[in-house]
Amino acid sequence: IVCGNTIGQYAFIGAGAVVTKNVLPYALIVGNPGRQTGWMSEYGHKLKFNEKNIAVCEESKEEYVIENNVVTKLTK
Repeated sequence: IVCGNTIGQYAFIGAGAVVTKNVLPYALIVGNPGRQTGWMSEYGHKLKFNEKNIAVCEESKEEYVIENNVVTKLTK
């Protein structure tokens, strides 16, 4: 991780990834240089968004929404 970059809450960085930019919350980053390949839940499961931009964590059943390339957890 290059000094000065911010890693968002619940972001996942793959082993050996080289982070050269800020990382959004819930983002999954892999590779060299690090690239975002998806989104992760707080429980570590890859999120799959439907046509309504909603994803459900397979373990916790919590819902997440993606808007303008930003993921947030929905509260009930």
